[in-house]
Amino acid sequence: MEVSISNDLSKYFPDLKVATMELRNLENKKFDESLEKKKREIESEIRDNARDYLESETIKKYNQFFKKFGKNYPIEYQIKSIASGKSFPSQYTVVAAMFMAELKNMYLTAGHDLDLIKGGLDTKITNGSEEYVNISGKEMKLKPEDIATEDEFGIISSVLFGPDRRTMITENTRNCLFFAYYPYGEEDKKIRNHFEDIVAYIKIFDSSFEKSDIKIYGLKD
Repeated sequence: MEVSISNDLSKYFPDLKVATMELRNLENKKFDESLEKKKREIESEIRDNARDYLESETIKKYNQFFKKFGKNYPIEYQIKSIASGKSFPSQYTVVAAMFMAELKNMYLTAGHDLDLIKGGLDTKITNGSEEYVNISGKEMKLKPEDIATEDEFGIISSVLFGPDRRTMITENTRNCLFFAYYPYGEEDKKIRNHFEDIVAYIKIFDSSFEKSDIKIYGLKD
């Protein structure tokens, strides 16, 4: 799966990067006891170091994007929620593994059923006319100057409103695409480590899947 980045983004986000990884032949379970144990470890790490997480440059950079729209970075809310004593939400194991890495590293990441994506992907700046159905089933009209990614059939995610419903991961998903947005850039090594964390968490409950290369795309490449 290849991603093209529109040159129009350079005016707004010259340091933008996006990154992808494909995993195939996955076992997507409703529950795994060992994964639950790892969740508790991450929760404890967040609670013990909540201030460091919330004051991190990563959170600040994403909030630079979200505050343009009068919103806060949703990962910030999730970290505050766990710091206050709440736990990870119950999700299928593949989605849970992605979300664990997302909170650990604070990088905005979407998961998709790879078999439901048609053609290549195009990441672009929005003009405010675009619409799609988000993962919750709500029809979203995008805001101007959001960042969105689309396949041949339409938008699969935006930074502001998250992944779509059409390509969402379900219990029947066996092949996945993980897609992360970095509006203000990030070191390639840290990006790769994030995706390797997703792989490590999935290996807790499934060791037989196939992994693609981690691909990083930027306007300066």
